[in-house]
Amino acid sequence: MAAFKAILRVRSSRPAAVLVSLVLWMGCGTSVATAGILSAAQEQLLNSAATAFAQGDYRPAADALPELENTYMGPWVGYWSLQPRLNIMTQRQYQRYTLHYPGGVAHHLLRRQWLLELARRKDWPDFTQVYQDGSPPDLISLRCDAARDPLLRTSLVVAPFFLWSSAPANDQACNAMARVYLAQGQIKTSELWHRLQQMYEASAFSAALRFAPFLPPPQSGQLAQTVTAPATWISQQIQQYGTGNWPAGQAHLLVLALLRLAAIHPADAARFVQTLDALDAADKSLLLYNAAYHATLSFCSESGHWYAQAYAADPQFHPRPRLLAWMVRTALRDGDWNMVELATRQMGAVQRQQRQWQFWSAIAQLQLGQTQAAYTALAALESPWTYYGQLAMATLNRPLILKSGDPPAPIEVSATPVNNAPGRTAITLYHLGLYFDALAEWDQFLKGLNGPAEIEAAARTAFQHEAWLLGIHASSLIRGGKDWRQGYVLPYAQEISAAAAQTGLRRAFLAGLIRQESGFAFGIQSDVGAQGLMQVMPATARWLQTHVAGAATADLHSVDGNLTLGSHYLSLQQQHFGGSELLAAAAYNAGPGAPQRWLGRWTPPPGPWAGPIFTANIPFRQTRHYVQSVLTNTVVYAAILDRKPQTIWPEWRLGTNP
Repeated sequence: MAAFKAILRVRSSRPAAVLVSLVLWMGCGTSVATAGILSAAQEQLLNSAATAFAQGDYRPAADALPELENTYMGPWVGYWSLQPRLNIMTQRQYQRYTLHYPGGVAHHLLRRQWLLELARRKDWPDFTQVYQDGSPPDLISLRCDAARDPLLRTSLVVAPFFLWSSAPANDQACNAMARVYLAQGQIKTSELWHRLQQMYEASAFSAALRFAPFLPPPQSGQLAQTVTAPATWISQQIQQYGTGNWPAGQAHLLVLALLRLAAIHPADAARFVQTLDALDAADKSLLLYNAAYHATLSFCSESGHWYAQAYAADPQFHPRPRLLAWMVRTALRDGDWNMVELATRQMGAVQRQQRQWQFWSAIAQLQLGQTQAAYTALAALESPWTYYGQLAMATLNRPLILKSGDPPAPIEVSATPVNNAPGRTAITLYHLGLYFDALAEWDQFLKGLNGPAEIEAAARTAFQHEAWLLGIHASSLIRGGKDWRQGYVLPYAQEISAAAAQTGLRRAFLAGLIRQESGFAFGIQSDVGAQGLMQVMPATARWLQTHVAGAATADLHSVDGNLTLGSHYLSLQQQHFGGSELLAAAAYNAGPGAPQRWLGRWTPPPGPWAGPIFTANIPFRQTRHYVQSVLTNTVVYAAILDRKPQTIWPEWRLGTNP
């Protein structure tokens, strides 16, 4: 988290109009709000401290703290003065901070990071004190650290194996905790085999190998071979034991070796599974599901066949949600609507209630002639605000309509109580360029509000102070949405229109992509260095400046320049992919080579479902969600900007849009 915070840097000074309105907002109404006013000198100290903190320097914050510690920004300035030097911080410094600031978001972040640092140092006395002085942390790594703390171990409320098996396979703290309990004999060998299987399914092979010493001697020396040369190891074992009646330990290793083989050579794994009687029905089903999963990520045509074999091997086996999700996607590629239904029926209640699986189940029903049930399910899903809600509307031939009589959302500075410290602090952090911290404070603020009306007022206040990302986030919490413009504001409208006109993009598409990229936070920077409204990489900007005449003088760090660079790059992608906004969005997020590679491995048949099925099968989860969000935004912005009903289907075509 600390690394992520450090790369959210301010890219230009705060607009003067915003500063003035922010001060007026803080200063009106009550004595509590008046106490929050900062003098010009304090404002300068705050800006210097925040800028230095974003660059990993604590000293300006430490110097400014005497002047700012009793202001509404005091907790954050104190945090900035300590967090960059966690590795040399002392328990006494932490205690002084918590004595002065016993609660709040900054305190919560510092406590969590200090606990992680104390666990790294194995300073268990101080760890115990901090851990017990407050509510239990929600981070599973810290719960595992507490479980290996000699002073807290006796108060462990869950079994060590349960805690370990609930953690991500590569979680270092939980794996370290497990080694302590394995050495003490408090995690059984049977539980270790189960956890190793989880690790192999998650492709956490390096982490798994560190547990080889805890296996019985015949297997501990062979575990590495199941990772480095699984096919060779399996063949050697077949020569020794045949195809059935393997010793129990070797049979466990066989499952692990086949899971590893499924990740690198799914076809070889599937062939071994069909010939080995040493595997029971559940193991065969597990392995075939995993082979199919890895095969489908590379668009292998056999993956659907292996999914069918996996179900046939043991219809009672319960695959992990990830395997069933890709079973549905594979079936969509193959046009196997019976398999779509089969996969969704196997899902647990929580997964089955997700909108995407409800939608595809309804489409399967429609394709299989269960028309009434399908229409009922689609009607329950339709919504202008979600990807699958819009797809449901399209399937039902219902356009997305913006009512012409909808009044604009009123903007009132007094809409939000001015004495609410988290809201005031969040907007200040936003204009300091510390967007992650601003969102954390904003969430705390929103949790204290009562119902949609107060959340709408908070969103309007954020928009009034040009904290666009905060207002959009607040609006996303309002189910249904009464005003189209509430969550779909369009700052920089003239600049976006000019960039769209210059590059041939639709305004709605450009706005929809910017909303997803940055939430219109023009100073934001990603963890890989992408910058500004359109999150343009510096290397991409340099290429555009030297290869595209219209971008030659564009400044990456200005609003106009960032829009010029990003829109030119987006336009190039759309032209390359035949005018498809869907493929252009995928290329903008994952690079132009990715959608080209996916289309080379599998091309959907023509028709209205090509785009949605292609999008569902994007192998990268982040890109899949990104494309869906951009297209959903685009339809809404088109309704707002064009002020006419929108036909939804064209947005998801893979060819040229009409």
